[in-house]
Amino acid sequence: MKLIKSLLIVGLLGSAAATTVHAMGKGDCAMGGDDMKSHMWQMDPAKRQAMMEKHLQMLHDKLKIQPAQESAWKTYIAAIKPLPGQDKPASKADAKLPEQLDGRLQMMQQHLDMMQKHVAATKALYQQLSPEQQKLFDQEGQHMHNRMQQHMQHHRQASAPLPNN
Repeated sequence: MKLIKSLLIVGLLGSAAATTVHAMGKGDCAMGGDDMKSHMWQMDPAKRQAMMEKHLQMLHDKLKIQPAQESAWKTYIAAIKPLPGQDKPASKADAKLPEQLDGRLQMMQQHLDMMQKHVAATKALYQQLSPEQQKLFDQEGQHMHNRMQQHMQHHRQASAPLPNN
């Protein structure tokens, strides 16, 4: 159960794509405020892509990526962008439970593979950053982690069954 829960969390983080970091704050962040209230995976793909690109540009500017760091930055960007159609597995309306579970397992494996690429690219970029940039990157990553935890906790509470009276 812990493995499935962990893989699901990894999948959600991977699906959000730009989830390693979260720039600045509610008012001036492409991924903050009301936009985060709608589920990113239900969002119009063009809007989601534009929002992600704006967020990444803000992060690039905030980190003050130097010309010597651009190659690692581009590798990082390529690794965190989800592949088209990777968000949702193909599902059949008449699929039996074992087929549904196989589909879920396949989706989790895709998310795990994507997250492993994301981690490798993040480590490569991190090594190229100055200590000041690393500190900022750490802060942004922690900020995003906290936001994701709050988001997931809110959805757990909202989906909890009502007690029987």
